Amino acid sequence: MNKKLAAAIRRDNELEDAGMHGDDRKTCWTHQGWAADCDADPAHTRPSVSHYPRPA
Repeated sequence: MNKKLAAAIRRDNELEDAGMHGDDRKTCWTHQGWAADCDADPAHTRPSVSHYPRPA
């Protein structure tokens, strides 16, 4: 992961913790990447319990 992406993820996490709606993120918390790179992923287009990681 590059430094710019890591910083953007941290910023989005902080903004979301402060009240920003998750749909306004520039990064994807699930995939730890840029939101635009994974917006067609089934976890986003057809959300289902099976797409979420299970607790260990």
